[in-house]
Amino acid sequence: MPAVAPRPYSWRRIILHCIIASTGLGLGLVSWMIAKPLATRIHQTVPGQRITVAATPDIDVSLDSDSSVTISNSQPPGIELLRGNAYFDVKRSDAGKLQVKVGTVYIKDIGTRFSVNMRGNGGSVAVASGQVEIQVATGTYLVSARERVDFDSVRVSGQRIITESDVAPWRPGQ
Repeated sequence: MPAVAPRPYSWRRIILHCIIASTGLGLGLVSWMIAKPLATRIHQTVPGQRITVAATPDIDVSLDSDSSVTISNSQPPGIELLRGNAYFDVKRSDAGKLQVKVGTVYIKDIGTRFSVNMRGNGGSVAVASGQVEIQVATGTYLVSARERVDFDSVRVSGQRIITESDVAPWRPGQ
């Protein structure tokens, strides 16, 4: 068998390989810079336990007994109430940035303090100060301070006036 002569180096081959390698490296760097990994924290309480966690330095979330919530590290944070009761205290600098998901319903903060209760296919929202928007299948509803409404995935009902102590009666110091 005759010996195979080594191929001479070609600048074209070397440049082509460098272009392919640099394109791959460039695409890898671009995807690393664009895609920040999304981390989600879950906070939950057992019966008889209550906690307060900071979603951001300006948003505090208080959980009632036997409740759970997820908070993502996005800006603004993505918050989903999975079960139970939660009270949201939003400082003025973050007002209007918080959106809470409860099932298929979205609750957007326009004010500063409100509570959400989740039950079965819906729940209720009570506003201590400011306002919230509730987005359901039939439209968007505005709830003002000292009001409570019930909701499900389709509609908002039972709007009534309440006292501030009725917003989150399970919270200590209310």
